[in-house]
Amino acid sequence: MLSLDHVDLAIDDLSLVSDLTLTTEPGTVLAVTGPNGSGKSTLLRCIAGLRPVDGGTISVSGITADETDPHFRGLVAAHLGDDAVFPELTVAEHLELLCATRGLAAHIGDDLLVTAGIDHLADRFPHALSTGQRARFDLCATMLPGTALVVLDEPETGLDHDGCAWVARLVGAACDAGSVVVVATHRPEMFTDLAPVTLEMGR
Repeated sequence: MLSLDHVDLAIDDLSLVSDLTLTTEPGTVLAVTGPNGSGKSTLLRCIAGLRPVDGGTISVSGITADETDPHFRGLVAAHLGDDAVFPELTVAEHLELLCATRGLAAHIGDDLLVTAGIDHLADRFPHALSTGQRARFDLCATMLPGTALVVLDEPETGLDHDGCAWVARLVGAACDAGSVVVVATHRPEMFTDLAPVTLEMGR
């Protein structure tokens, strides 16, 4: 469960969120919408524990959002557009390492590459991928199962129509497995079939 309790968030003197209280149950999509500059990405960084809020609290399964806390870190997977990779590891090796750290079978990463349509790129290095291929790889790395919360910042970026449909299926599978998925998006219609809770920023 994701809980935002009387959250205040500001940049300089600009208030982005004031006294926001929201609870989302497992299996729920929270779609964060709004124009560029409205604070979507900043809020997602707070939810992922990468930035403190200015007031109130954010918690996941009762644990305060703080990326330095290993217990919290084990609950969350985030795709925030600045995903770091190990330059010496191939696409397949990255996913194998992530699966090992989460106690997952290695084939799960391989299976995700197949659904993403990039299994033929398994032996390439991430920096050698095209923009669309890299977007799919980053999402594969984020969407491995087993986390209580998945945070996605505009996952449609760099993807074509088929890629966007694939993202919606991934999000649906994560919800079916009991995760809360928070997604900042300019295309909330991608997730209509999942009946998302919508939070509109900049209102």
